[in-house]
Amino acid sequence: MIGPLRAELLKQRSTPTVLALLAAMFALVGLAIALHVLTPAASALATRSDQLPSFEVGTRVGMLFAALVGALAITAEFRYGTIRPTFLVTPRRTPVITAKLAVSALTGLAFGLVATGLMAGAVSVALAARGIDNQLTSSDYLRLLAGGMAAAALWATIGVGVGALIRNQVSTLVGICAWLLLVEHLIPSDVARYTPGNAGLALAIQASHTQLAPSVSTLAVGALALPLYAAAASVIGWRATLHRDAV
Repeated sequence: MIGPLRAELLKQRSTPTVLALLAAMFALVGLAIALHVLTPAASALATRSDQLPSFEVGTRVGMLFAALVGALAITAEFRYGTIRPTFLVTPRRTPVITAKLAVSALTGLAFGLVATGLMAGAVSVALAARGIDNQLTSSDYLRLLAGGMAAAALWATIGVGVGALIRNQVSTLVGICAWLLLVEHLIPSDVARYTPGNAGLALAIQASHTQLAPSVSTLAVGALALPLYAAAASVIGWRATLHRDAV
């Protein structure tokens, strides 16, 4: 198991795509700050409920790019044919998939920390610069960072599972982007709160659209739902890899 882990860590460190995704994430966070904090009128950001959507953007961006990193970890190998020597060196496929899940989750933690921390810091500075009172507390910031990291790590494993199942790189990446950026926003709110994206947001922030019921906290929703989604995606991807040729 140590060998596949070392190999996967080396692939993640030496792949320029990971750095490109990190740069793109910085750019997207900057755009989100301009749209959500600098553009609206000050009166539209006066209350806690008005400010929460700006802070949650960092969590959603972190989940998105962590999922892309996880998907690329497996689909790039199928696209360029490096999966064949990988399975020749390690004929048992379970350690390979396990290593990809573990390293992708670790990378997802880093992406979640950067995205959530950058967005939280930038929004705070922007609110202060505009003379708007920040309604979030220190415990809110702690939950943002911890929950954002956890959500991104779990979404990275979802990316690996989806990529192992679909295999086609373009289809996988487009599907993940479409789901998080479009599809979940089109689903009725009573159903959308159960989706993987909103479950990830529920880990990081207390918002009405992720509330399961008045008596159930959003943290409980995310802590229960998102690990189940991640586990299901991982198992499905693992089984698909076991029962299909490395072509």
